[in-house]
Amino acid sequence: FFAFPTNVFSKAESQDEGAMSSPTGGYFTYIVGLFFSALVMTDPMYVFEFSQAALVMIHLLIITLGMKRLGAKIALYTALPVSAIAFYMIAHQDLNLPTFAPGLYYDESNSLVTTAVSKWPIDKRTYDDGRGTPWMMTGDTRTGLPFMFYKIPEIDFQRRWIPLPDEKEAVILDVAFPSNNVIESNKRVYLVLHGINGDSHEGYVADFVDRQVRQGNVVAVMVTRGLGDSPILGDNILHFARTKDVEAAARALKSAIREVSDDGGLLLSGVGYSMGAITLANYVASSGAKCDLDAAVTISGALDTREQVNFLRSASLWQPFITKALRDTLLSSFGNKIRSRLSQQQIQESIKAATLVDFDRTFFVPYHDFDSLEDYYSRLGAMGDFVSYDNPGRIANVSIPLLCVHSLDDPVGYWGVYRDPESVVHLGKGNTVLLFTKRGGHVGWPLGINPSIEAWKWMSDIASSFAEAVDIARKEDSDIIIPGKTY
Repeated sequence: FFAFPTNVFSKAESQDEGAMSSPTGGYFTYIVGLFFSALVMTDPMYVFEFSQAALVMIHLLIITLGMKRLGAKIALYTALPVSAIAFYMIAHQDLNLPTFAPGLYYDESNSLVTTAVSKWPIDKRTYDDGRGTPWMMTGDTRTGLPFMFYKIPEIDFQRRWIPLPDEKEAVILDVAFPSNNVIESNKRVYLVLHGINGDSHEGYVADFVDRQVRQGNVVAVMVTRGLGDSPILGDNILHFARTKDVEAAARALKSAIREVSDDGGLLLSGVGYSMGAITLANYVASSGAKCDLDAAVTISGALDTREQVNFLRSASLWQPFITKALRDTLLSSFGNKIRSRLSQQQIQESIKAATLVDFDRTFFVPYHDFDSLEDYYSRLGAMGDFVSYDNPGRIANVSIPLLCVHSLDDPVGYWGVYRDPESVVHLGKGNTVLLFTKRGGHVGWPLGINPSIEAWKWMSDIASSFAEAVDIARKEDSDIIIPGKTY
């Protein structure tokens, strides 16, 4: 509707019905503009991006131009029902827009976090200063279009298997080393958790790995059991509340660091994307003082996943695509295992599930014997057992600097899963840091006019720069004791 045809500004010489009903005529254009402008002025994503007042003005401008082109009677009669419905929705709907401002939230009384923030370049954690892609104008486009334009780098991984002590299963780590195979003492080791349907070759994962190994760092990507064509011997297929796989991977990497480093001083940082971000944050909170990571960064994740059910726009637009991809993967890879645990009726219900919430309820809950969806979600998020700020649950046990990065225009993940950021960062010992941008989408944050040049650079830089800042803070002041950490 921003490209309304120029001929609408001049009154037509004739207004015969044939011209108005022609697909190339002014009436057809008017109808399209009218409906689309009415739609976007009631859509939370567009209202958040442009403001509802601006969208209403565009809608009224289209009506005014229609009156000039088609005549007042036709334009107003056509607009009346559409506008009436739109304005009724505006008057009665809850847009559920973010209730807190973008920015960095942290506890200034935590010495390690405060020092790390002071060492963290502001430029690396800034996005809303105009550096984004200007023609990607909503969170939807900033989420979907990058996957269409970006080239995914090829990574030379070495696969390692980490046996699980209480199962006949193993965790897969795809490890990438610097080209010279030398691990210097001033470099870092990263444990990366990919998204819900991904693996080690996922676009933004490969982008991060490529950038880090070029800088001399080591990156290990944990492949979620069953994804990426990974085998499962038993019946315990994936679910995203499971943190023991992350625990085994982090412990193995920490042990390897101690073997190659005299003082064990190489920093081990976790990096999680989307669902991997949710699992990573949950591991950090659940493990408490026993966490084997030294820092962690979650991107487009969640803390209290119970709140995700309130994000209706995500459920109606994005979740059906994500759900179908996950369901197809599970049914094609583990059909026999699924049929051995679930009845035909349960399988059919999961096939009919249109959203992730419905799929969690109809598939993961019965397959893994959770009591309910509430039970599953309470185990899934780092704040899943949150009751109040006086009784916060496991999020208060975070013992390492944990940075959660989220865009307020994320069309997939709900901003409400972070509750009140100013209060959350002060829970426990204050090791949780929250960074919100106004724009960026879901694992998006495109850069420049031609975003394919930089690809996922902003996300990769935010994760590595925070880890580097924590590393510098630890080394510069050896007297800093991480609050809550066991030594």
